[in-house]
Amino acid sequence: MSLNRATVAKRYSKALFELLSEKDQLESGYTELEELRRIFQDNPQLSTMLSDASLQVAEREALLQPLLKQASPYIKNLIQMAYDYGRMENLVDIIDAFQKLYDDAHDTVYAEVTTAVALTAEQKSQIETVYAKRVGAKKVILSSKVDPAVIGGVIIKAADTVLDGSLRTKINRLRQQLLA
Repeated sequence: MSLNRATVAKRYSKALFELLSEKDQLESGYTELEELRRIFQDNPQLSTMLSDASLQVAEREALLQPLLKQASPYIKNLIQMAYDYGRMENLVDIIDAFQKLYDDAHDTVYAEVTTAVALTAEQKSQIETVYAKRVGAKKVILSSKVDPAVIGGVIIKAADTVLDGSLRTKINRLRQQLLA
């Protein structure tokens, strides 16, 4: 029975997270995993080539060596295990799941803010600070989106939560109350 990508990612990332935490190498491991993810994102065919049975083993291992060479021992073990067990196509999923564990441990929240006009750096920083207090996070990382239909105010979406303080929504509520 084959495991799905999410299950593989959760198991590998949890084991790596616990190991790096125990060995007090969480921060350096996280930084290294971010670099590794960037390599795979910049070269989308790399994981496929490393898993491609039509390539000779020597060719696949030649592609693998630069990744292993620059890796610390624990990250090297992760890469080698993923390669040995035919899970190279799951590596980015594993890193993504690891980042979720890392962010949870560091009380970091990712959110998207939608406004009618582009935010200044100061406004964005202010929203991050206020939202962090509201949700009990130490750090909020905002991505911003401009949608003129918002008219004014902000809409903040994070995971399963939506805070809608837009003028559009207030007008729609008022309209509903007048029609009722």
